Amino acid sequence: MKQTTLTAALLLLILAAAFAQSNKLTDEKIKEFEAQKIAFFTHELEITPEEAIHFWPLYNEMQKKHRDIEQQRRQACKALAAKDSAKEADYLDAIRRMQEAEQRILDLRKEYYALILRHLPASKLWKLESAERKFHRQLLNKLNHTPKK
Repeated sequence: MKQTTLTAALLLLILAAAFAQSNKLTDEKIKEFEAQKIAFFTHELEITPEEAIHFWPLYNEMQKKHRDIEQQRRQACKALAAKDSAKEADYLDAIRRMQEAEQRILDLRKEYYALILRHLPASKLWKLESAERKFHRQLLNKLNHTPKK
């Protein structure tokens, strides 16, 4: 779970850095990324068109909420780092907030996995985290092998 969260956060940072070179993430690049993700996950999870109709809206909603939680967690970390002289209580508060964020992510997955299981067999959902890791690894490899401008 922690590895998936760290991988997702790292991926977002790398994507932001890669697309920052062109100074903005264009709609075209976003659509291209989403199309690649859909194709990859559909293949890896062996999702049928009927299953896809239900899976993708739920998955995308879950991912958006996950990103929102991660953003809040990062803001809390930045706030602590910005303090000139943080006290022990500040660190304890930051640890508590990080743990709460991790728990919210876990609760989010539980909630959405239950919803997704109404439309996908457990054997396909089981492959989801593995597919996410493979996709992120593939994307990182592609970014690492892209010629620098």
